Amino acid sequence: MKIYIYAILLFTIIGSCNTSTEKAKTAETAPKEEPSLDMSAYPELFQKALAAHGGLDTWKSFGGLKFDLETTLGDKKKETHLVDLWTRKVRIEGENYVLGMDGENVWVSPSKEVFGQMSARFYHNLFFYFFAIPPVLADPGTNYEDLGERTIADKTYRALKVSFNQGIGDASDDLYVAHFNPETYEMELLLYTVTYFSGEKHENYNVLIYDWQTVNGLRVPASMKGYKFEDGEIKEQRYNTVFTNVAFTKAQPASTLFDKPENSEIDSLLVRQ
Repeated sequence: MKIYIYAILLFTIIGSCNTSTEKAKTAETAPKEEPSLDMSAYPELFQKALAAHGGLDTWKSFGGLKFDLETTLGDKKKETHLVDLWTRKVRIEGENYVLGMDGENVWVSPSKEVFGQMSARFYHNLFFYFFAIPPVLADPGTNYEDLGERTIADKTYRALKVSFNQGIGDASDDLYVAHFNPETYEMELLLYTVTYFSGEKHENYNVLIYDWQTVNGLRVPASMKGYKFEDGEIKEQRYNTVFTNVAFTKAQPASTLFDKPENSEIDSLLVRQ
């Protein structure tokens, strides 16, 4: 009888230990809850736009982005873009060149001449930024002005003007005016200025018109068309860009992918007189 009782006690103790061990394992491997984002710093219009595009929390949950593009900006080209969303390092593979940003320098392999006449420093994050609006407009150092309703080409939008603090990026004097559908709050049109080459703030805008696709719960561009914009009117088309094979990853890309190869040239930041 004593042996029987001891056996029951031993079984109970072992079972209790196993249960405790399983609970410990579960506690160690359970995913940690990310703190909710404080959206109070953003105007209501921008908050609605971010939500319409899948949510800033969803965007920030990814570490890597990759897409193919075909564009007629400058020379017609096909490229594959890889971006570390946390460090903003970039790698662009074209037909006969590779362009990268290693966190400090923009490099082109085998040479800047092979890439073409356009500045590699200016180009390296151009399409990423246009692709990633509106989420990238939530970056630190960004200022917002709700312009209310604005009408372009007989269509009414809710408009948000965006500017940047000095020292943000290579062209902190750039301006953007994002135009959102007043019912869905999806961005349909973007006005933008280019100050990289002149270094002078101005309001001579170009315009992009977007079409969208859904990838990993985010509304991202399927295509965008660039036009001249003069006297409040859309003028002739300048270029067209199509995005395909868009893929987000939770993990960041391997950092070595952005390292400068030996057979490459650095394109330094433009020095303005």
